[in-house]
Amino acid sequence: MKMKEIDARGIECPMPVIMAKREIKNGEENFYVLVNEDIAVENLKKLAKETGFDVEIEEKEDGVFKLTFNKNEEKTEKDDKEESLSSSYVVVFDSDKIGDGDEDFSKSLLESFLVSITEADVLPKFVICYNKGVFLTTQRENTIEDLKKLADNGVEIISCGLCLDHYGVKEKLKVGRISNMYEISSLMRTHHTIRP
Repeated sequence: MKMKEIDARGIECPMPVIMAKREIKNGEENFYVLVNEDIAVENLKKLAKETGFDVEIEEKEDGVFKLTFNKNEEKTEKDDKEESLSSSYVVVFDSDKIGDGDEDFSKSLLESFLVSITEADVLPKFVICYNKGVFLTTQRENTIEDLKKLADNGVEIISCGLCLDHYGVKEKLKVGRISNMYEISSLMRTHHTIRP
């Protein structure tokens, strides 16, 4: 039987890891991933260790690496920390980017972070957007699509009404519901809060 190939050459992290993780979730026990970035190799090795796979790494031509995943039934080094987390955490976006670096790169980082959340084993209970974070629920098509995926899986998406008004985007809300700072502060006080 032919082994399944995942061609992740030229695809930036975290997508190669997410692509491999999807195959693992789908029950694949033997497959290989092609990548051409050292960071992807390291991240895939970590994924293999966490999910009970042996991984063989072969360097091909032109800087391409082939990582072959084989399920090891005896090795269950799965890190149970993520499994044991309750879903009582919230993710807060107070901007439409992560950090203060290059504008386009910082926006791209936020999109990668959001994609990673949609693929997590344990989803947040709420995603809260305030200040410029409300652009994620109103104007950024990529983030709106990912937030809709989260909403379809039971995550409540909340945008600050005062912020929507301030930026003139209240009528453009495309995902989730409008809330207020009283509810937002209460959720942040009573749940573990992640702020990228």
